[in-house]
Amino acid sequence: MKKQIILKSILAILVLSIGVSTSSCKKEQSAAEIQTKRISDIIPQKYLDSLIRLGVTIHEGTTPPIVNGIYIANPTVLLASTVAGDIIGNTFADVKVKLTDQNNSTFGITLFGKKLLGDNDTSIVTAISGSGNNFTVYGKVKASANSSNYAIFAIIISGTLSADGIINYQDALINIDNSNGGSLFIPEGTGRLIKDGNNLASTTSFFRISNANTEKDKTAGQHP
Repeated sequence: MKKQIILKSILAILVLSIGVSTSSCKKEQSAAEIQTKRISDIIPQKYLDSLIRLGVTIHEGTTPPIVNGIYIANPTVLLASTVAGDIIGNTFADVKVKLTDQNNSTFGITLFGKKLLGDNDTSIVTAISGSGNNFTVYGKVKASANSSNYAIFAIIISGTLSADGIINYQDALINIDNSNGGSLFIPEGTGRLIKDGNNLASTTSFFRISNANTEKDKTAGQHP
């Protein structure tokens, strides 16, 4: 009798262990599926492929670090481009990026930019991936040049989170809808890859861009 009780206990433990393991796998698959769908809804594959061809680093994974904060990239240096006439090594305006409302269950995050693509940038829909301290943000962003001219960009921001900011900061961008952009933005279908010249986009408390920078340089999203 004791042997039967012990055997039944062992079987019960095995069944429970298998159930927990299967549940965990399903949960991980579910997280990956949620993330993949969100990213594909934001950046269609053809645009994602174009950004990857520019050389941007993609950090995959369903456990990104919490990157909420404000960061400044200065100087911003051109690494690669499909825009005619671009010179690799040219610099653009200082950039401020604000990331907020990160949710690692839905992989949602909100992105605001100053001089990132236009003068003011607001994410329409955004996602995040990564693991450890490495992360990638994927965004469909409305870039405004003034009250009437704007363009829609797909953008990827990648790097490694540290106490001082984002190490190896990169952003890759492509104009996916220039219907209301006029001649103020890079041509539709073209893109650029940018890095921080010091390999660190530093944390900051202020999102406002200084007056000295407002007219100094064009943004990476604007026409040369």
